[in-house]
Amino acid sequence: MPATDGRYTLGVNIGFHDASAAVLRDGALVTLVEQEKVGRRKHALGQTPADAVTECLRSAGISADSLAGVAIGWDISRTKLAEHRRFGPAGLRRLLFPDAPPAEMPPVSWIPHHLAHAASAYYSCGEDDVAIVVIDGAGETQCTSIAHGRDGRIEILRELPIHQSLGFFYASASKWAGLGEWGAGKLMGLSAYGRPSHDVPLRPAPDGYALLVPGVDHTPDPNVFALSFTPEYENAVRSAFSCHYPYAERTGEEAMSYADFAASVQLAVEESVLSLAAEARRLTGARTLVLAGGVGMNCTMIGRLSRSGLYDRVYVPPVPTDVGVSLGAALVEAAGQNSFQPVRMDHAYWSTELDDVAAAVSKAGLVSRSLPGTDLAATVAEALAAGRVVAWARGRGEVGQRALGTRSLLADPRDRRIWERLNIVKGREMWRPIAPSVLAEHVGDLFVDTVGDGADFMLEAGTVRPDVRARMPATTHVDGSARPQRVSRTTNPVYWELIDQFRRRTGLPAVANTSLNLAGEPIVHSSQDAVSTFVRAPGIDLLVLDDLVVTRSETDLERTVELSSAAH
Repeated sequence: MPATDGRYTLGVNIGFHDASAAVLRDGALVTLVEQEKVGRRKHALGQTPADAVTECLRSAGISADSLAGVAIGWDISRTKLAEHRRFGPAGLRRLLFPDAPPAEMPPVSWIPHHLAHAASAYYSCGEDDVAIVVIDGAGETQCTSIAHGRDGRIEILRELPIHQSLGFFYASASKWAGLGEWGAGKLMGLSAYGRPSHDVPLRPAPDGYALLVPGVDHTPDPNVFALSFTPEYENAVRSAFSCHYPYAERTGEEAMSYADFAASVQLAVEESVLSLAAEARRLTGARTLVLAGGVGMNCTMIGRLSRSGLYDRVYVPPVPTDVGVSLGAALVEAAGQNSFQPVRMDHAYWSTELDDVAAAVSKAGLVSRSLPGTDLAATVAEALAAGRVVAWARGRGEVGQRALGTRSLLADPRDRRIWERLNIVKGREMWRPIAPSVLAEHVGDLFVDTVGDGADFMLEAGTVRPDVRARMPATTHVDGSARPQRVSRTTNPVYWELIDQFRRRTGLPAVANTSLNLAGEPIVHSSQDAVSTFVRAPGIDLLVLDDLVVTRSETDLERTVELSSAAH
């Protein structure tokens, strides 16, 4: 049980989506939990972070009474929401701690949304003098911010109003292409199949960018937080989309009809962010850029930004979305304390451990065998090399939307058919790409250009070497790109060992890695989630839970272990 001495801060996102909670001890992150993964609802739409708070406190080994403060990643003080009893001390006590409330509600800090985003990137990047760019759907009154992080403080230099939202613009484009409001990642994947031949109403400008929809009322209600463009503005944007093929919103036809549209939107966003980054460089003079906000999930854009030469380093935390404002809010609160010392975030394994592993396996009627780390890695590597699909869940879960080797679905990237098999297992569109996890020591062997910090969290696309593409066709996208995860032996030694064992057998220092979840579900969180996914997905051949190799029958288990022993 962790010690209860020290100063504990709870950060939460109680927004309309992506609720989360983070616990800091003396300013250092202890645990971060996403509500969607605990509550099993994508993006935690309509959910409070109560379950995430409970998990965080349990993992930290403390109760709510141990908290010195609570920081919330929205500032409602300028809206009528501030008058609602739900957001008073008694209401927040019930909202955040419904099962085990503290004797008294700890002091609450309401942190402006973009300041929380900025803090999540600045205080975790490991540097002091940085340019900060926040790009999302909307904060309280802004959609984009430029700030300067220096001497431990964050100074907001410029903000753009909500009608200039790149996040809302990309969401509108995703809906137009029939991919849904939360289909930004799909739109980015689709864009690689098209040519940027459409004229969309977004342009880079000398001081950043401009979304050009004139003559339309775009003033949001100041008493509520914006979740999208105003209806009038949204209709105007859609009208601009309709000027080009296929001239109407997708309802049922093949998504490839919208590939050129997707490519045009993607290019416009990339050019706009490059211009914005140049403006941030001009305003701050910093050589490092840190970026947060949901648009930071666009790995194609991050890859281009990293290769642009505008900055020596581009850093994006593993939780650039609203999940990260719980961390950022807590960091802002902690930064006001004399003992605050920011800690560089070099891995994403901040969620909770698996629990009751053996019980979950037994209850499902599955069979298992415990193997030590090296034998486990060798056994799974042999299974992957033999063409098997492996669900891999070990230790503390990763935070964010990318599976990074603790809640992953793994396969052999040498077989193009694996791409199809994984998408079938997950119930995804067949054109969506699969990413590789690559040994850190060998990234340069597989990619043309230097891949930056974003690869640590699978947030930066790179170009696969032409002579390598045919060796890893399952993880090379149609445009020759891939979104690698750079795997460090220091931060995830058993996963590194697994990939190295695979390299020894195949000559390829990478495995295919996608998130361990089925269609419409969040990434698995618990042992029970992982077992349930395995049971419901016959296309998954093998399950690893911590040090257990799990199969559906004793015969399959014996064959799996014997195959590895014979290979030794």
